[in-house]
Amino acid sequence: MVLRDTYPSLSAEPSLLGSSGQPLINRVVDYLSFFTIWSNIVVAIVAGYFVYQPRAASPRFQTIWLSALLMISVTGLIYHFALADLVDTQGAAAVSNACNHILTPLAFVLAWLIVGPRGWISLKLIMASFILPLSWILLTLIRGAIVDAYPYPFVNVVKLGYGPVLMNLVVILLACCVLALLLWGVDKAMVFLTTRRERIKG
Repeated sequence: MVLRDTYPSLSAEPSLLGSSGQPLINRVVDYLSFFTIWSNIVVAIVAGYFVYQPRAASPRFQTIWLSALLMISVTGLIYHFALADLVDTQGAAAVSNACNHILTPLAFVLAWLIVGPRGWISLKLIMASFILPLSWILLTLIRGAIVDAYPYPFVNVVKLGYGPVLMNLVVILLACCVLALLLWGVDKAMVFLTTRRERIKG
């Protein structure tokens, strides 16, 4: 849908790489520049791996899993608080938009709360889980400096300048840190309750 331009840009101005007159590869690159797409892809990878190997618990996989949980949570929160009013989609595009920004975040977070995994989150894992989001920020700024096109209004250096954009990103990263600590606290609480329940049953 995005590649056929039925999924509009957040900006009223056409993206340099998003116009339907551009080659398909350019529109694919434009599509993959969105943090929403990154987060949904990581969630799909994690969910698929859980189905294939439910007991997977290597440090690398745990890092990717927490990255998915953080990124998809941020996707849902930023969409709700900052972007929802800027998007006007119809038909199939509206369904795609709801799946990417609302249903997937809710489903993934609820799946974690209901079935786990439990006890994976740690300070070290939190720090490692920021690698993917920071990579997105770096690539977005580099790409934007080259093509003068940005996926979201709050990172649009052309309109806002580097100062405000960097400030926006710092605020978002600080909010992500708070969210990560909150998830860590919830995880510890669930581990405690599960352990207590097992002791009572035993």
